[in-house]
Amino acid sequence: MKRYNSINGLRSIACIGIILMHVKANINYKLDSEALNTIISSFTQFVYLFFIISAFSMCCGYYEKIKNNEISMNEFYKKRFSKILPFFSFLVLIEIVTERTFSSIYEGFMDITLLFGFLPVNDLSVIGVAWFLGVVCIFYMFFPFFVFLMDNKKRAWIVFIVSFIINILCKQYFFTEAFRQVGYPARNNFLYDLVYFSIGGIIYLYRNEIEHIVSKFIYIFVFSSIVFPVIYFIIPYNDILFTIEMLVIFSTWLCTAIGIDNNIVLNNKIATFISKISMEMYLSHMVIFRIAEKLHITHLLSNNYLSYILTSLLVIAGVIIFSIIVNIFIVIVKEKLDKVLIDKKGIEA
Repeated sequence: MKRYNSINGLRSIACIGIILMHVKANINYKLDSEALNTIISSFTQFVYLFFIISAFSMCCGYYEKIKNNEISMNEFYKKRFSKILPFFSFLVLIEIVTERTFSSIYEGFMDITLLFGFLPVNDLSVIGVAWFLGVVCIFYMFFPFFVFLMDNKKRAWIVFIVSFIINILCKQYFFTEAFRQVGYPARNNFLYDLVYFSIGGIIYLYRNEIEHIVSKFIYIFVFSSIVFPVIYFIIPYNDILFTIEMLVIFSTWLCTAIGIDNNIVLNNKIATFISKISMEMYLSHMVIFRIAEKLHITHLLSNNYLSYILTSLLVIAGVIIFSIIVNIFIVIVKEKLDKVLIDKKGIEA
């Protein structure tokens, strides 16, 4: 299966963007530029880009294998969750030790099961940003059925239309006071987000045609990738229109990345490096931010712009270092456990 390396650049942009948004939101730096405030706040929408990329990437890696019975369900789920669980469990343990409350233990236990996305309210305070992981883990569990739904292009479009209707109904009816707590973030729910996973699957099915078309009209796609976000900021917010805007903007970005795979802006060593640890960076960046906050380094400079830039750079650097160290620690522990198990089997034999 061909690797679309420019997607690494999109993951990196989304990851860094979300960190920049959270740093500003939690410190509330008073930046004089209203336009800049609006742009940085909008980086929270990058989670939808992550959903689309996740579906496309999963299809690249497993669609054909599952469809042709070339991988067992045991192997599939083991690969998915062994990549997520050790790092996430370490973060949850840090949170529990720090909080030392019964609620943190209860929520931490639910976090570690990776089933918290099924809760009526997928909005736990322990590793608060993990709501995203709750949605993605449901998608992983759902993926073999997703392959069935994406079996052919006709069925895939039917699924997309149905999931789009579900998305709108969630906002207009099912997530109102008639059914549940008002104010609950709709995006924390898998059914609401299904439309983004669906479009990722459709882009996979049309990947060859997309690559051919984008290569012929590259300048149009690059221009559209820039103009569509600008239009998003100009048009007043509307619930139904918002979903369409997110689908159009991020689908265009992904299609462009597929068609210009050798582009140095999206396909370079830095983008590849950040992409590999993007999930770890996303999950741990608020932990590192809280450490920076307790060390009183969020307002080292009197200028709000410079303080925001400095804090963001320190958090990004801290998250990268933290992710690397923890991953190394996990590898060492795993190797030692494997050695112990091998030695035990040898003794028993």
